[in-house]
Amino acid sequence: MLRDAVQAIKQKIINGAATATPEELAYLGTAIDRIGGRATVLEVEEMGDIKIEEITEHADQVKSAAIANITSTKNAAEASINSTKNAAEASVTTTKNAAEASINSTKDAAIAAVNTASNAAITAANNNRDAVIAQANAAKDAMLADIAAAANSVTQQFTFGARAFFYAQL
Repeated sequence: MLRDAVQAIKQKIINGAATATPEELAYLGTAIDRIGGRATVLEVEEMGDIKIEEITEHADQVKSAAIANITSTKNAAEASINSTKNAAEASVTTTKNAAEASINSTKDAAIAAVNTASNAAITAANNNRDAVIAQANAAKDAMLADIAAAANSVTQQFTFGARAFFYAQL
């Protein structure tokens, strides 16, 4: 009850302080003195307990709001960190995969080029070998023919005599 009266006077002072006349301010001051003079120690103690409860309740609300705000900020920061980390990992993986693909493509192209050059060299070597063998066979055949002709001529000379061989050649 005392508290309500003090609150009412306090509200009048707040509302009327800017526009109040000196008489009105004196009246409000006298009203505060009279209420204060009638207050007992128990009422003052009760008012202190009420204010302590209000302050404690307000502190708990502020503390709860601060904890909720900190938790929300922490969760948002963790989400942002995880998002950034995941994006970085995805970027690294994409870059790694692209590099591996490029390396594999280059390797495959190099292997194909080496195989093509190797096959061409083997084909050329085989063709050259076959040509040399053919030339050697032709030379051998020519030599064998020369040897056979020479052998025949020597044999004919021995058999028919040099003069008969000479006429036979004409």
